Amino acid sequence: MHARYEEWIRFVFDHPVTNPEWHWATDAPTFEASEEDCALLIEQTFTRSGDDLSRFSDAQVNQGIYFLASTACSDYMFSFKDSKVRMDTRLSAIRSIFVLYRDCFQARCTETLSHLDHVARSALNSVCYMFWDINALGYLEGTDDEGRLADCVFSVLADTLRLPHLACQEAAIHGYGEFSCFYPERVEEAMDAFLATDIPSAALRAYAENARVGYIL
Repeated sequence: MHARYEEWIRFVFDHPVTNPEWHWATDAPTFEASEEDCALLIEQTFTRSGDDLSRFSDAQVNQGIYFLASTACSDYMFSFKDSKVRMDTRLSAIRSIFVLYRDCFQARCTETLSHLDHVARSALNSVCYMFWDINALGYLEGTDDEGRLADCVFSVLADTLRLPHLACQEAAIHGYGEFSCFYPERVEEAMDAFLATDIPSAALRAYAENARVGYIL
């Protein structure tokens, strides 16, 4: 366990849910750490999300994950593709995203479709759906060891798509759609394989058909 893990968890999640969010305040607290430490801390957060985030509300977790993931809110997830960070650390951090979906989002999100604006009971559905739209991994072109990072990302998307949860599957499809402009053949292959399975939701099937050609909301 990273020595600053508990401090980090409080920094990211232990805030009231406000509009605008706490991190936009001019006197908002900061957390200074190396890129390596940031990757390790986020990995541990995602890996332990099923247990360690249970003390926070869905809205607090949603706010915190948005803060971590969105390039508009913070730079922490750039550590996942920073060449100064050891490759094994980067790959392990990327793989931890699947654990976030399996142990946190699958357990706490409503099985509703965000791209159709279905009303969800959980505030967490928002960042579950938008995760691959907002994070720094959405653009890997020219990154050091791009191939290995992309392979890892596509493995996470494939594993997430296999989760028996409508919102998690939708999020994975959203992710594939985001990567379509950079890796069209890989996305087409993944969506063709998914479309060949029994998909109970007609709306999810239609979304996958659109993501196959990069047309996602």
